[in-house]
Amino acid sequence: VQYRAQYFKGEAKVEITSSDAIMPYLTQLKGQFTRVVVKNVSSLSSTYSIRIYELLQQFRSTGDRTIAIDDFRTMLAVEDKYQQFKDLNKMIIKPAIAELNEKSDLVVTVETIKKGRTVVDLLFRFKEDKQIKMSI
Repeated sequence: VQYRAQYFKGEAKVEITSSDAIMPYLTQLKGQFTRVVVKNVSSLSSTYSIRIYELLQQFRSTGDRTIAIDDFRTMLAVEDKYQQFKDLNKMIIKPAIAELNEKSDLVVTVETIKKGRTVVDLLFRFKEDKQIKMSI
């Protein structure tokens, strides 16, 4: 199935080329999978950006998604990190949203939903950006 693999020394990059025989398996995904177009996430450098992109793509037909803050931490595998929301927001949410808006095919905003003074949910609103984004 693998045609060739090439490691680019000094670039922290590996390129894997597969044969055309694998395409039917990749394109016939069925069941509880989220389709993600590789070109839309390949320019993302943060694993958090990629994961948030996947989470949003599950709701692409509605354009919004509300996630409980504890569930969000679990989905990003940071349950034991950034216990205070301000740290989570500064280190993960804001940089990931900025990267998604800059480099992906989505325009994303996030709002906090509070109970008293505590953030309990995140409301992501997003839409597909038809314009091609190019790095300068």
